[in-house]
Amino acid sequence: MKIRSYKYTAENQKGEIIKGKIEAINREICRKFIETKNYKVLEIKEYKNIITELNNITIGPLLKQKDLVFFLKQLGSLLAAGVPLLSSLELLSLQNEKKNLRRLYFELYHEVYNGYSLSNALSKRPKEFPKLLVQMVQVGEISGDLDSMVIQMADYYDTQIKIANGIKGAIRMPAIYLVATLLIAIGMLLFVFPNITGLFDSFGDAELPGITQFFLNTGVFFENYILIILIAILGFISIIFLLNRHHKKSHLFFTKVLLRMPVIGKLIQMHNQIMIANALAQMLSNGVNTLEALKIIKTFIKNTVYKRVILITIAYIEDGKPFSKAFEESNYIDPIMSKMIATGEKTSDVPNLMKNLSEYYNGISDMRVEQLKNAIQPILLLFVYSIVGVMILAIMLPMISLGGQI
Repeated sequence: MKIRSYKYTAENQKGEIIKGKIEAINREICRKFIETKNYKVLEIKEYKNIITELNNITIGPLLKQKDLVFFLKQLGSLLAAGVPLLSSLELLSLQNEKKNLRRLYFELYHEVYNGYSLSNALSKRPKEFPKLLVQMVQVGEISGDLDSMVIQMADYYDTQIKIANGIKGAIRMPAIYLVATLLIAIGMLLFVFPNITGLFDSFGDAELPGITQFFLNTGVFFENYILIILIAILGFISIIFLLNRHHKKSHLFFTKVLLRMPVIGKLIQMHNQIMIANALAQMLSNGVNTLEALKIIKTFIKNTVYKRVILITIAYIEDGKPFSKAFEESNYIDPIMSKMIATGEKTSDVPNLMKNLSEYYNGISDMRVEQLKNAIQPILLLFVYSIVGVMILAIMLPMISLGGQI
């Protein structure tokens, strides 16, 4: 659907003339948008130029996950208040100040206006609206409980954002500390230690302590070969990046290495298992069959190891094997999860048990992240203090040695 560009002239409540530009699907929608600002419309003209045509070209998804949550919460609230779907979409489009999001909502409005269902309209924008959301909205449309389903999905994605942000936060700070420590260490090697050599040379035959001499030699090595070292590091990173991106076996190997790392691996495992548990609970409890639910999960799970677990599970179910079998065989699935699924199969109550499992994981996610942060901090501080302490010692020993010789 093409979005048109308009110039408008309006009058505000103080009688002042206001001029502006706006994008809308037609002149009437443009008029409604201006009136939402309590302006009196005087004139609306459509215009075209190269810039307006280029603005219609977009790269990548327009909707970030936090914007998706906000959109779903607003839409769910309007529907729950009895506002019809078409009017709700029109209202959300008119109220949005971000032109790219307004354009996206106008597209949804246009599709629904032309007789398509909301799930069908969402499915035409797979980059912005995940397949899981499309499936659950379709379930809500069939059951006649669309408003409740939209609010449920808003809560689901909101929970996913909080968990993901907690995990990223647990990794981000240690990474910043490590990089800062390494930069300080390199700076001391290149700029501080060379001054010690000059000081000792002024005292004739004074001998440097071994640890200081080691750091001096290291600094000289870095200074002489810094370009080669940087090229080697960039080359190594580039090779790893290319292998990880374009070679399936290498990508699988690197993914498994990350999952086996003491701290980071636990975070990655927890994040993926929470996504699987939450998605299964959401779909199974609303009547989506297990096979279809797993096929949908396969489309948005990015981790190769967990995607393989889902693919194996799908194959097992199609062959008539138990749902829990692939989960029990995997070294990357929490035993609690596989046992809960196995119990659900025996009691024919997988949806309810998956819902309980989802609530359990969501409940302990903050605690797990905090525990991992507490586990990282002592190791990180020990590493940082060791580097800084040894380098300070290497600087102080020559001073003490010179004081003794004087």
